[in-house]
Amino acid sequence: MSNIVYNLGLSKWLDPSSGPGVGTWKWLLESSTSTYSPNKDHDSILDQAGFVEISVESYVRQTLGTPLWSEVDDSDLAKFDCDDVDFGDLEAGETVQSIILALQSSETCIPFLRIDTDANSSLPRELDGTRFVITIQASGLLTIAQV
Repeated sequence: MSNIVYNLGLSKWLDPSSGPGVGTWKWLLESSTSTYSPNKDHDSILDQAGFVEISVESYVRQTLGTPLWSEVDDSDLAKFDCDDVDFGDLEAGETVQSIILALQSSETCIPFLRIDTDANSSLPRELDGTRFVITIQASGLLTIAQV
């Protein structure tokens, strides 16, 4: 499967009342034991058949840090950037299949972005007891281009 943006998640992302910096956006780690079949039409992630989140003891979902939109006039695009994501030291014994950014509330977890193919070829990645960091490229997390 390739990286995807979910329809409802995108609408929430672009909505001024729930977008980055307003809503509670969290990073989740999907386990390699997950048999979840991603679909852009999924409105919630946690109730999807086969979805398995990493479950090592020290794992905690991480909040999206320092969301920032900027314009890149030379390329005619808008760029979204954010802080690298540091999950800290995660015990060995599981493998991360994908990373998911989702809008989290007490009722649901609306997925926005699922990444299982990254520029550094670091996914899937086996947890080995060391620090698990998602490095956001200098070019940003995502761009919106005009054609």
